[in-house]
Amino acid sequence: MSGLDHQLDSLLQQRKSKGRFRSLKTYDTSKDSNLVDFSSNDYLSITTSKAARQGLISRFESSPAVFGSTGSRLLSGSTTWHASLEKRFATFFHSPEALLFNSGWDANVSFFSTVPQPKDWVIYDELVHASVHSGMRASRVPTQRRLAFKHNDPASLRRVLRQISNEPGASDRKDVVFLALESLYSMDGDMAPLPAILDAMDEYIPRSRQCVVLDEAHSTGVYGRQGRGMGHALGEEGGWGDEGHSRGKGRIDVRLMTFGKAVGCSGAVLLCSPTIRSFLINFARPLIFSTALPHSTLLSLKSVWDVLESQEGDDRRQSLYALADHLHSLLVPILKSTSPKVLRLPPTSPDPFPQGNPYLRSDPASPILGLITPEPHALAQFFLDRGFIVRPVVPPTVPPGEERVRICLRAGMDKAVVERLAAILQDWARLKGKRQVVQGPSQGVVSLRAKL
Repeated sequence: MSGLDHQLDSLLQQRKSKGRFRSLKTYDTSKDSNLVDFSSNDYLSITTSKAARQGLISRFESSPAVFGSTGSRLLSGSTTWHASLEKRFATFFHSPEALLFNSGWDANVSFFSTVPQPKDWVIYDELVHASVHSGMRASRVPTQRRLAFKHNDPASLRRVLRQISNEPGASDRKDVVFLALESLYSMDGDMAPLPAILDAMDEYIPRSRQCVVLDEAHSTGVYGRQGRGMGHALGEEGGWGDEGHSRGKGRIDVRLMTFGKAVGCSGAVLLCSPTIRSFLINFARPLIFSTALPHSTLLSLKSVWDVLESQEGDDRRQSLYALADHLHSLLVPILKSTSPKVLRLPPTSPDPFPQGNPYLRSDPASPILGLITPEPHALAQFFLDRGFIVRPVVPPTVPPGEERVRICLRAGMDKAVVERLAAILQDWARLKGKRQVVQGPSQGVVSLRAKL
C-alpha cells in the first residue's frame, strides 16, 4: 500500500468506526427479481412509460444525430436542439428564460457561486441542498452575510430578516437579499410553507432587493398543473411581467427544475430572467467548461415531456397521490403505538398551502418519508431480508441523531405492496418495543405528522 493509500485508508477506517462508511450497492430490480424498490426517486415511474419509450425510439429513428453534443455550450455544443428545448421549458414553466445544465448540482453551484455579489446577503433554509452550500462557499459573499434560518420556520426567517433590516443605513441600501429554499425536501419529505415564507420576505425586504430562489428538484413533474411545480401552482413564478422582465406578479424569481428524479432522465433547467441567464453564460464555470447535454438526453426529455403534458401524466400523478395517502394512513397507528426513541418522523408544521388551490391540497401527503431511527442500517436490512429495498441515511448527509431510513413511493405500485411495507414496519416496531397505544380514531389520511 502506498503512502497515499495508507493515509486515505486510515480516514476511511475512522468513518467506518463511526458508522458513516459509504459504498455502492447494486440491486436487481428487474421483473424477474423478487425485490421491490422503495428507494428510487422515479416518483412517477416514468422510466417504465411505454409512450415515452415509443416517442424516444421514434425520435431516434428520425434524428440525424443521437449521441454527444461534441462540446460545451460556448463552443460547438449549443445546438438548435438545446435552444428549442430551452424555449419549450420557458413557455411550459412560464418563465422569461431557461438555461439547461448537466445537473441540478451544476445549476445550484453555478448560480450561488456567481450571481450573489460581495455586499449581498444569502439567507437559506438550514436543510437546503448541499449544492447550494458548495455554491455559497465558492462565492464572494462573506461568511457573515450567509445566514441560515430554521427549517420551514417563517418566524425564524423573520428574525434573520429583522437582523438585516436593523443594520445601519438599511433604508438606503441596494444590496440584494437572496433566499434559498426547496419546495419539497428530500430527507424529511416535507414541503415548504411557501406563502408564509414569501410573506415574511415582503415584511422586511423591498421587492426590488429580493431574489427568491426555489429548488424544485423533488417536485418537478409531480406537483402543479402537468407537473409545473409548486411555485407555478401557487401563481408565484416570476412570469414575464412588464416589458418581458422576470419581475412579474409572482414573488419567486429563480426556479430550478431537475430531470433526474420524477422526469427519469438527467440534467436540469434554471428558470430566470434574461439578465441572469446571460450572466451565468459568462461567469458560471460548470456551464462554461462542461460538455453540453448530449442529444440522446434532449430526445429523452422531449419524449418524457410529451407524457407529462398528457392524460397519462395526470394519471401517474393521481396514482402517486393516492398511494401517498394510503401509506400515511397505514403509518398513523404504527407510529402512535411505537416509542419515538424507536421510530419517528421529523417534526414539521402542517398546512403549508392555502385552501382551495386546484393543484395543491392544503396539507398534501408526501411521496417521501424519512423515518428516524437509531438503527437505520439494521432496519434497512430488515426490509431487504423481506424483499424491500429501503436505504439508510446517516451523517454527514443528515445531522447526528437524525439517522433514518428513507421511503419513496412510485406511481403504479400495487396497494398490496404498500400494505406489505407497512406490515414489515409494524413487525420491526413490535420487535423493538411499544409504548401505550393512543386511543381514539384518526380523522382522515392526508396529514400523517399532524396526527402524531
